[in-house]
Amino acid sequence: MTWSYGYFTDLNYIHGYNRDMNPAMLRLACLCQAIQPQLSEEPTYLELGFGQGLSINIHAAGSAGSYWGTDFNPAQTVEARKLGLASGANLRLFDDSFEELASRNDLPDFDVIALHGIWSWISEANQKVITDIIRRKLRPGGIVYVSYNCLPGWAPVIPIRALMSLYKEFGEARMSGPLGMIEGALQFSGEVARAGSIYFQENPIAGLHLEQLMKQERAYLAHEYLNADWHLGHFSDMARSLGDAKLTFVGSARLLDGMDTLQLTDEGRKLVSQIGHPIMRETVRDYLLNRRFRSDIFVKGARKMSGSEHRDAWHSLAFVLSTPLADIPKKIPLGRGEVELPADKYDPILEALSDDKYRPKGVDELLKHPKLRGFKPQDVVEALMVLTGAGFTAPAQEPSKKVLEQCKALNGHILDRARVSLDLHHMASPVTGGGISLPHIAQLFVLAMRDGKTGPDALANHVWELLDGISERLVKDGERIESKDESLKELRGSAVKFLKFGRPLLEALQIIESADISGSPFEAYQ
Repeated sequence: MTWSYGYFTDLNYIHGYNRDMNPAMLRLACLCQAIQPQLSEEPTYLELGFGQGLSINIHAAGSAGSYWGTDFNPAQTVEARKLGLASGANLRLFDDSFEELASRNDLPDFDVIALHGIWSWISEANQKVITDIIRRKLRPGGIVYVSYNCLPGWAPVIPIRALMSLYKEFGEARMSGPLGMIEGALQFSGEVARAGSIYFQENPIAGLHLEQLMKQERAYLAHEYLNADWHLGHFSDMARSLGDAKLTFVGSARLLDGMDTLQLTDEGRKLVSQIGHPIMRETVRDYLLNRRFRSDIFVKGARKMSGSEHRDAWHSLAFVLSTPLADIPKKIPLGRGEVELPADKYDPILEALSDDKYRPKGVDELLKHPKLRGFKPQDVVEALMVLTGAGFTAPAQEPSKKVLEQCKALNGHILDRARVSLDLHHMASPVTGGGISLPHIAQLFVLAMRDGKTGPDALANHVWELLDGISERLVKDGERIESKDESLKELRGSAVKFLKFGRPLLEALQIIESADISGSPFEAYQ
């Protein structure tokens, strides 16, 4: 067996960012379940299988804690270390296997151990090594974040993965290189579907799934479908595995997943409410939603909060918009389809959070806001849970000088990289301690401002020059725009929207500096 242990390494993983792994979001997820989050402002954090390392680098920059991680693909470790060197954050990143990491004698005890997706793609032996690391190195009160593929959602499409994996092993390459092999596996699966396959005829969802695969990033597909190991199980299997490490299931890291009023039908809610055992109850939820992916939080020694403790903890929090008000939709996608957010319940809170140039606001301040007269505390808390779960708001912190410097340095590196690369789509906010989605064109607008450009025309011209310099073009309705005049027209329209809606929010999130803000945006909150 080679050093990769059957894990697909011919293509590096995508540069994805996972907000659920942000310590602030982990604290909030525990709080939503009335579990006391034993997580300090300076956590000792371990990420297993960090991929390209964007998440761990953003979270390390946004925190005063100590961050450790391993990914046994050395090429990905090199990339992750570049980001760490740029920010100067407290990071120790290795290319150790899990077994090698477990044998290190310099590992501290951790407040958080996080692994995103990797559990589904490794051998049972490695799963046992991870469980042992958690058992030995997670502090009492510590949090484990684990996301993984699960049943029953994957059940109808398991044969597609098997078909693609067999093509990798036995098929004749139709094009050269790993990308060609992936394209060949997709094409071959499509040919099987079109050849009168009864499997595809009797499982129409399989055909729809294959169509979706054709549109996804090939690097992601390679890691999802072409590893030697690929394990699927029920939630109960995960709970049993981590139970051996003295862990208790708390809830989903994805806040919306645990909100039965949004996710389930009346009949589903009634059924779930009658199930006493938490593992059985959670498994039935998976069946009701046909869930194929879970993001779970387990705690070593979970402590339930009293009513007053729970209330006081919520009232001590501050929140900030993480999406421009103009971009927040009226409906959100959920397991049973789109759900509309009632305007009378959510719009006043969104408007209050957008007041005073998007300044972060404490829960107590929101409760006293003129636009929220008549709102009960529970109404505000529930709305904030939904809005944060949907990605429109985020818990806010007052950043230290160190965090401000780290995020500024990391964002400077990301912006410089945006001159020649389109692979990073997030920047670090010292206010949220996490990443904020920022498309490539918006990053180039920030670059233009950093280079002294002001106004829509100046921004549009500067961005056009940057794009033209790397032979990149805008895409509209699936078509490349080759004309300079048409490109400038599109860029100017985008620049107008960015200056009106995007820039004020980025200033409040302290991703970019504002000449209009003196001191901390938290001053009014304090």
